[in-house]
Amino acid sequence: MTLDELKGLLGVPLDDTSRDAYLTLMLESGIKAAQEYCDKIDFLSLVNPETGVLVLPAPVKLGIYEWIKTGDGASQRGGVVSESIGGMSQSFASTTDGSLYSMAHQHWAPYHSDIKFIPMGWRR
Repeated sequence: MTLDELKGLLGVPLDDTSRDAYLTLMLESGIKAAQEYCDKIDFLSLVNPETGVLVLPAPVKLGIYEWIKTGDGASQRGGVVSESIGGMSQSFASTTDGSLYSMAHQHWAPYHSDIKFIPMGWRR
């Protein structure tokens, strides 16, 4: 997935470079999250040997987009889910259960295995 693809999905004009540094970091983080979650894919095998570009399946790209969109929105919301001005009430969301990124995980589900192998030395 490229920065231009991400900008297209986010509706950011390609000639708008004002957020390129931020979006590049978010893209790298999204790809890393996909690599960790999509344990059925060998990401190294998806690198085009001629161009060196990582060629991802469309669902993985959509999951990265959802992951970035959610992460960006969560940082802007600051945890506030609802708010009332007259009654002065606010509600905050807890995201410790991972449900925040459920849309990304839905796209990545075909590439994720529920079975985890833990090395013998790693006991809890």
